[in-house]
Amino acid sequence: MITKKEFYFVRHGQTDYNLKGVYSDSSEICLNETGKSQALAIEPIVRKLPIKTICFSPLTRARETKDLISVNLASPQVEIEGLAECHPEVWKTMANLNFSTAVMQFVERARHAVNLALSEEGPVLIVAHGGIHFAICSLMKVKHDWKIDNCVPVHFQLDEKDNWSARKLVQP
Repeated sequence: MITKKEFYFVRHGQTDYNLKGVYSDSSEICLNETGKSQALAIEPIVRKLPIKTICFSPLTRARETKDLISVNLASPQVEIEGLAECHPEVWKTMANLNFSTAVMQFVERARHAVNLALSEEGPVLIVAHGGIHFAICSLMKVKHDWKIDNCVPVHFQLDEKDNWSARKLVQP
């Protein structure tokens, strides 16, 4: 279960690997020029959000995105290892809605990492990866695109019936 506390989520900006449709859990993949532009384009939106803490994946593309979108925020920043992307085979299996043992281990890692982020002062902004977004959406059973484009800010909150809802703050 995900801690019932509103938060914001941004998947990192585009990389050359994303552009080519190549999945990678490698830590040293940098944003391409489009990815940097995407992050800069959403910075004014992020700046206006009531963010108290920024939690982010240790992978380069997420750190670069976090740096670009938070340039005008004075919020504390917390790196969380568990917010790293899943292995490409896990992603492919999970995206086909096959929740194998390896997928369930990743989903559990994502749950733990998001709950760790949500233990910080909120609202929290999580900057991570498509696999993390997919995993948490599946856990919350939210009616929202589980596969998300690069640099689309999403607001996760509880509705009046205590169910999760998600709303994209920009359209790709």
